[in-house]
Amino acid sequence: MDSGLRARLALVRPGRHRVRLAMRISVKHLFTLSAFVLLTACGGARSYPKDARTVIVSLDKLDCSDCGDGIARDLRERPGVYDARFDRRKAEVQVVAAPNVDVFTAVRTLAAEDGFEAILGAGKGRYLEHVPFPEGADVRMVVEDGSDVPDLAPHLASGKVTVVDFSAEWCGPCRQVDEHMAKVLGARTDVAYRRLDVGDWDTPLAKRYLANVPQLPYVVVYDKRGVAIDRIAGVDLARLDRAIIKGSSP
Repeated sequence: MDSGLRARLALVRPGRHRVRLAMRISVKHLFTLSAFVLLTACGGARSYPKDARTVIVSLDKLDCSDCGDGIARDLRERPGVYDARFDRRKAEVQVVAAPNVDVFTAVRTLAAEDGFEAILGAGKGRYLEHVPFPEGADVRMVVEDGSDVPDLAPHLASGKVTVVDFSAEWCGPCRQVDEHMAKVLGARTDVAYRRLDVGDWDTPLAKRYLANVPQLPYVVVYDKRGVAIDRIAGVDLARLDRAIIKGSSP
């Protein structure tokens, strides 16, 4: 699947248009909306037939979350499937379906079409391994689980241009930045790369640094003095190169 399309589908921060819409709701309609929500909460929860079963299928060797979302969307349209959801952090598809639906075979077939594997059961989902970096390159994973990093300054490389990359393992376009930085680090010794996996949009790390960031990857380039000279949301490798050159200037 084209990585540029994945960037548009999977990585844009969700929900902002809904917030703006909610702010435009008049007081007159707010009471009606509240009543509807109350009724839904009390008696409108989705129910399934008594013989419905839940099947969890792990996805292995995924390169982005949009593939898993696509599988869930496909399954939801099939007869006998009551619900299907993809957990991008666990790389698992959870399906609620009738007993006669062969969920695992359906997921395995869809996964094979995109070049990855399906494994029956939870806890086995994995994304592709990170891009290897040149031996001796100044690369460091600062955090992998979205936990908070109150201050980035201690992680900057003194006397080097430091590229700080906020990304996630489920982010396909983030891999493009990794691949590009592997080439940069292979050619230059005055550049350092610091990687922070945000986990998701609701983690402490994301709340601190990504409140106004629309999409991943999000890259901040610091010059040799530790001054931020550019902030790039999304994949723009040419702009990243320009920022590195600027940061390395005397």
